[in-house]
Amino acid sequence: MSTFIAENAYLLNGESPNFTIGTLYGTGTYDCVDAESDTTFDVGDTVVVFGPGFPTVSFTAVGLFEGGWIGVDRDAYFLFTNSTYADGSPVTALPAAFTVCFLAGTHIATPTGERPVEALAIGDLVLGVDGRARPVRWIGRQAVVAVFADPQRNFPIRVTAGALGDNTPSRDLLVSPDHALLVDGLLVQAAALVDGVAVRHEPAPAERFTWYHIELEDHALVLAEGAPAETYLDHVTRRRFDNFAEYEALYGAEVPAIAELPLPRVKSARQLPAAVRARLDVRAAEIGAAARAA
Repeated sequence: MSTFIAENAYLLNGESPNFTIGTLYGTGTYDCVDAESDTTFDVGDTVVVFGPGFPTVSFTAVGLFEGGWIGVDRDAYFLFTNSTYADGSPVTALPAAFTVCFLAGTHIATPTGERPVEALAIGDLVLGVDGRARPVRWIGRQAVVAVFADPQRNFPIRVTAGALGDNTPSRDLLVSPDHALLVDGLLVQAAALVDGVAVRHEPAPAERFTWYHIELEDHALVLAEGAPAETYLDHVTRRRFDNFAEYEALYGAEVPAIAELPLPRVKSARQLPAAVRARLDVRAAEIGAAARAA
């Protein structure tokens, strides 16, 4: 059973999946209970809401939005959230979203030294693996509320310092499962590297946490905690990010597609070449032995 406590209930205008904020229906304590046996709020689930104006009303979940969820009762759509919004603000109901990003606190190489990803802004320069300085075109943000999220797709993967090579990464790196790192000439998504020792799934770092993604003019490799990591590729729609309205205001909704780097992509553990797996297993064994000795 999943539960979520919201402070605000907004009536939404429009039709799914695109809405605008309408009336602030009420404030108080809204207990939202999904009686499914899992631990997430998923599209299509029935969620019972107890709170001001809702004496035990059943909603059908139609999507998530910025750490809240959107439900429909007959033809009325509501957003239950702990955030506040102005009338007319855009709201897009996202399905159970996956993330392809850096966790807040990740250090990104710039010409003047490393900076946390959340401190970067449009126009700042970041260093590519090739040594070139490139300007940031946009920083996408996606907030995750743990109770709503699929742990296998939204919770961090920890790549221990040295797991990929000497001083690579230089510190533990936390990325989303679908975020690719450069390993032996391959773009390998983090979930494909999991070995339970040097690379492992992590629990949610907080009840609510934020992923950040760096968009450049092209699909490139930057240094995240010293490890080569991909920048944004529009295989994932920008609409999944909480600040898409910012992007649309700057660049419009229609932009040319970003060409992917001409490198093989490894999406699952079974696609990882045996020689690469063997090399990484040696490093994992060394890291595990060092941890036990400590």
